[in-house]
Amino acid sequence: MRYLKVVVKDQSSNAQTDTVSLFFIQRNPKLPDEVMRKATAVDITADGLVDYQVTGDIDGNGIVSGQQDRELLKDFANSVLKLSWLSRPAMSNRSINFYVSRFDKATNPVEIRLDFYQSEKPMIGKNKLVMSVSACDYTERGVMRLDEEEFPDGLFDTVDRDALQHMVKLYTKFNWC
Repeated sequence: MRYLKVVVKDQSSNAQTDTVSLFFIQRNPKLPDEVMRKATAVDITADGLVDYQVTGDIDGNGIVSGQQDRELLKDFANSVLKLSWLSRPAMSNRSINFYVSRFDKATNPVEIRLDFYQSEKPMIGKNKLVMSVSACDYTERGVMRLDEEEFPDGLFDTVDRDALQHMVKLYTKFNWC
């Protein structure tokens, strides 16, 4: 199984997230999880938009850090920076894992899961799953939509939901299923 782990940090200590790290991880039941690819985007100016990035071949097309990789990372990371659940300073030890949980007969993704993790004791304790939501292709046209009924009341506003929806859309472009 493959999944994308999204982690944010406040590297400048200004109580605002400024660094988005993406870890493309391969899971094998008999071995520890392995990071196969990674990328980082940084918002130096504290305006909520990416200023610098370290890309690599994040879309898996064989071109290392091509224009498509850079645009994809920037677009995805800008959405991540808008997500208040990840950026609340009081809970900076949070992450989201994206993975395809169901495929159709032609091996196209039809359901993507987003698992939200939190660690009370960073570097000591394990991350704890606090919630999970799904995005499904309800129309069978390749368009994933978040299941609004799965969201806890009051935890995500419209901006958060739009950011998550955009992240789901972009996740499929990483070719990490």
